[in-house]
Amino acid sequence: MDNSSLEAYMDGSTYNRETVKFYDVAHEGAQIRAVAGAIPALQGIHGLAPRSVVVIASDHVADASARFVSRMRSPLRVPLVITDALPNYVGALDMVVILGDRADAPDISQAMINADRRGATTILVGPPRGPILEDAPDDTVVIPALPTVYGASPARSITALSTVLDLLEENPDLVTQRLADTATCVDDELEQLSPERDAVVNPGRQLREYADLARVVHTGQGRPGFAIAELMAVIWSLKGIPSGAAALEEIELPPPAPAHDLFHDPLLDGPTDLLALKAVVWAEDPEVAATLPNALAANCDTPGTGPLAAALKLITRGLAATAYDLPEAPSED
Repeated sequence: MDNSSLEAYMDGSTYNRETVKFYDVAHEGAQIRAVAGAIPALQGIHGLAPRSVVVIASDHVADASARFVSRMRSPLRVPLVITDALPNYVGALDMVVILGDRADAPDISQAMINADRRGATTILVGPPRGPILEDAPDDTVVIPALPTVYGASPARSITALSTVLDLLEENPDLVTQRLADTATCVDDELEQLSPERDAVVNPGRQLREYADLARVVHTGQGRPGFAIAELMAVIWSLKGIPSGAAALEEIELPPPAPAHDLFHDPLLDGPTDLLALKAVVWAEDPEVAATLPNALAANCDTPGTGPLAAALKLITRGLAATAYDLPEAPSED
């Protein structure tokens, strides 16, 4: 960095709000590689047949990510329990995964300690630092977090839990290779999502601008699409874009309101300044979205990849959409 660049950095003149907000998103591929790097520490669970896998989620994104995994993998080969407290039945026959980014959560720490004392296999997918990491028992397998990323990472939560379930049955080398391929797919998507790219060539920015001044319902037709929709509704709402989720075959959207109705009576017909209701149809072609009024299809081409890699590309796109600023309204002058 030359002197002029250093001075600009120090005085804040190079600060870019979008770039800062995009920082955590830009590490989603690296989050997947970090999970792959922890597979040697997880070798001990290969071939186990636990009575149940219990996921204790410490935050909303972790809970939604775990439910995404459950929906994507249905029907499950092992019971998967997603909760915020340790079930009373948990013992030596069970596996407990602590999932989430809350650094200081005494109730979660105590649940992890109690599970270890009862003889359960315990795995921590937590923050890079904090009391919960310090409280981890010696026998708990810790999947390390990236040290410089602070926001919740759906890619990390999803791939960590998926990896735990995969290792119960599959060869660790195969799981590692699949994670590497998935990370490459996500990195390819991140290149398209760069904040330096405008809405013409940036599908994430297109999503953000589409949702402006609207209420949004996320939907999907198949299992992957609806699983993504449920997760996106949580992430967008937490990021300040109020959203809901509904199954495509059950959703009913009102037709777009006319730009100006000469015969509108506000006393009889109600106000006209309500926010529009728009749908984002995940993992479907535009032809499917065209069956709904005010709907946008969010899909991607992923030849040769599995359903999880394709879903994570779209999830990363949806996460990126929350990081962009909206274009400024044109001046009336």
